[in-house]
Amino acid sequence: MSLPVLIIVNPKAGTFKADRLQIAAATFKSAGFGVEIYYTSKTGDAEARTKEAVSQAYAMIVSAGGDGTINEVANGAAFSQTPVGVLPFGTSSVLCNDLGLKGDIRSAVRRLINGTAYDVSLGRIKQIPLKGAAPKRTRYFIEMAGTGFDAASVYKLNKRLKAYAGAGAYILSGIGCIVNHEFDKMTVSIDGGFITCNTVIISNGACYGGNLRMAPKADIRRPALYATIFRYSDRLELLAAVADVFRGRHAVNKSKYVEQVEFGKMTVGDGSFHIHVDGDYLGRTPMEVDIVEKALRLVY
Repeated sequence: MSLPVLIIVNPKAGTFKADRLQIAAATFKSAGFGVEIYYTSKTGDAEARTKEAVSQAYAMIVSAGGDGTINEVANGAAFSQTPVGVLPFGTSSVLCNDLGLKGDIRSAVRRLINGTAYDVSLGRIKQIPLKGAAPKRTRYFIEMAGTGFDAASVYKLNKRLKAYAGAGAYILSGIGCIVNHEFDKMTVSIDGGFITCNTVIISNGACYGGNLRMAPKADIRRPALYATIFRYSDRLELLAAVADVFRGRHAVNKSKYVEQVEFGKMTVGDGSFHIHVDGDYLGRTPMEVDIVEKALRLVY
């Protein structure tokens, strides 16, 4: 008899519906797996349950939530031998878009049942404590992170509105940040060289914010990160930079305001910029970013 599958569910996720979860469980059972379902109720529950589960006997731990739930499961299962799978239950489900797991829930479950377990890379952020401050934490990300404008949008996100409006809440938060944005510059070290910019989006996977291919060359199976670097002086230039990203001009070096580089290690030494990991708020810089090879066993 097969080991059971643990499905970690965020019932507040953007596209969660009880019938979709029942279909997922039934599809696993029809393939001979037992199914255990765990519901989260607050931030940190998914990571805590995953850390328990990796020392128990499960065929797979499945994240059925949004990007934040996936991030918690990835942090909990990192460096273990327990395979992890993801199902598209979130507002954006960026990783599911990257892996082609969007759409019909039965098809997504069958992909997991018949899929291959790959040892994928994780990005790693170490928050650097300011002088005299308490030590800060290390956090892994599977798809994306950022500091500057996009992280400020996450910081100012109205969570109640997100529950009702889904992705629209992010759009409204982004518009608000454009209107009220301060054009501070940060100093960033990338593989030993120094640049000055306003915002950096860091990609481990190709997708961002849904199905936007922020870093088309990125591959979570490869130990490399991509930095999308924004430089602007006013709102018009910021809008032009965002437009260039949506048109893909940044990825082929055709933007005046945005460029993209592959890197292995980054440091942001300034201590005033917001940080997000996989779309969830982390804190403020300073920070160090690097890549950890073969950190998570992911099935797809």
